[in-house]
Amino acid sequence: MQYAKQQLRRASPAARELGAWLRQRARALGCDAVGIADPAARPDRARFERWVSEGLHAGMDYLARRVALRCDPDLLLPGVRAILCVAVSYHVSRPAPMPKGPRISRYAWASDYHPILRAKLHALRSELCARVPGVRARVAVDTAPLLERHWAAQAGLGWIGRNGCLIVPGFGSWVFLGELLCDLPLPADRPVAARCGRCRRCLEACPTGALIAPGRLDARRCIAYWTVEHRGAFSAQTTPPTAPWLFGCDRCQEVCPGNRGAGETREPAFRRLGPWCAWDTRRWAQLDAAGFARELGGSALQRAGLFGVQRNLRALGDAARSSAPPRRRDAGTDGDAQG
Repeated sequence: MQYAKQQLRRASPAARELGAWLRQRARALGCDAVGIADPAARPDRARFERWVSEGLHAGMDYLARRVALRCDPDLLLPGVRAILCVAVSYHVSRPAPMPKGPRISRYAWASDYHPILRAKLHALRSELCARVPGVRARVAVDTAPLLERHWAAQAGLGWIGRNGCLIVPGFGSWVFLGELLCDLPLPADRPVAARCGRCRRCLEACPTGALIAPGRLDARRCIAYWTVEHRGAFSAQTTPPTAPWLFGCDRCQEVCPGNRGAGETREPAFRRLGPWCAWDTRRWAQLDAAGFARELGGSALQRAGLFGVQRNLRALGDAARSSAPPRRRDAGTDGDAQG
């Protein structure tokens, strides 16, 4: 924080003006929160490496690859001097749930966010390049090897809660994140102080105990990992119970006080909920390859694919059967009944 104050004082009037212009243009393009991080404020690489070495990343092997690249933005854009971070809300009022329908994580209720965020950031990059010819800039969404929650926190967008999510004041954790790296010496914003206080609701509410400590996730126990990221079949020995979730899990966010009063998204694409939000189990079971491509091809459920959705649906069916009360034997229909 002290470094950010010193940097702001030392920044030239032109750099401060350009930073203010970038923030204004990002908001005009539909970003709800905008800030600039100093690339020198690197994440704790040793902590990340310990998390991986302990196997807490489960089967997400891509997190174990190129660790240096994830922790050093200069390897992503040589000469980077500023990281502009944005957050876009996807929060909408909860649709009427099906009485016994499978649940879907809120981020997958509407269109896939990747092309939407990329379009906003590429438009901002084009405007920047037109204003400052010769600038080098690179767009990143969460598919890029960048620890984006760290940089968003450094940019003052919010704080990282005990559930590991970035909590943005006024928007909560119902946000998508994106970044624009550039080689311009822009003044950094101040990080905000964490506001979790003594609250531990997320840790206590996690249905599988995946939050093993504040900000520390064991993905091997996480429903969102198993229903979204895991590839292959489920194992009775290693897979936790996933019911009632078909895709993802929002439990640690639903109980978070930081999400109280979160405003509705301004993004039209996120306000148009997909019909799959109201599907019951029977409708999900009817999906074939053609139907999946037609109905879900532009949604975040592509991440799991048809195989993953069918696998998750079978797990829900197995859970329902195992928890169902035994069928009552009626006299006259049971072979052992006395006549």
